[in-house]
Amino acid sequence: MTNKILKQANKFLEHEGMHDTNLDDVKLYRCSTYDKKSPLLYDVCLILVLQGKKIGHLVNTTLEYDSKNYLVVPTTLPLDCETIASANEPFICLSISINKKIMNEIMELIPKKDTYTCNKDLLGVFSDKVTLTIEELTLKLLNVLETKEESIILGESVLKELFYRIAIGENSHFLHKMFLKSNNEAKISNIIKTIHDNLDTKLDMSDLARSEDMSISSFHSHFKKITSHTPLQYIKKLRLNRAKSLISTHNYQVTKAAQAVGYEGVSQFSRDFKSYFGYPPVEAKLNS
Repeated sequence: MTNKILKQANKFLEHEGMHDTNLDDVKLYRCSTYDKKSPLLYDVCLILVLQGKKIGHLVNTTLEYDSKNYLVVPTTLPLDCETIASANEPFICLSISINKKIMNEIMELIPKKDTYTCNKDLLGVFSDKVTLTIEELTLKLLNVLETKEESIILGESVLKELFYRIAIGENSHFLHKMFLKSNNEAKISNIIKTIHDNLDTKLDMSDLARSEDMSISSFHSHFKKITSHTPLQYIKKLRLNRAKSLISTHNYQVTKAAQAVGYEGVSQFSRDFKSYFGYPPVEAKLNS
């Protein structure tokens, strides 16, 4: 990313952490210190790194995304992320929620990639090269974000072109698979949404598989291929991430947060939370 892009981004960055913008789906993030590998939940988004680097770890897969490589997460996915940053060179990124309606419209209009020739073990996340066109769109988006008026009038068209550019990217095979509704990848995406929307209830694996006309074995196999987790592992991580947000951002008490994400007992919740994050739930605010 160019110095011009960084200069424009810094207009929005008054402090560390996440910053809202004039578009609900676009946020800016700044971090000036190295952040060791820790759990993070990505939810159907595009990450454009303007400076610094993140390293995402997903079981046996490592993904690096920096100013030359953007990250696309077409489904809700927990990653362990390491942030490379310093006071002299902070990590700065744009986090953009992918509008599924707009992406569906784009996928209907462009030639389908030959998804069957791509890597069969492709996970539900990928990185791709930042092209000159994407750099230009990034600057254009940052300029539009300066005012509410331009954001309302021009924002969606800039984002639509940006989504189009990632849809025709070299490594976008999985993105295409997710939007071919009969594919197993799209079925797993629908199941993930069901899980996401019903975390506070008891989730039955057979019911989830049946909801997309999948056998239990096919469901488990494709779920793990895409997310690198078994369904139960995935649900646990999703629940713990949701609980952390409820405690640190919405001031939930530990017991209430545990109940809100489907835990029957606070003791088991506290053990799982500490095992996953490395600190007890009562310290979630201090580590947010």
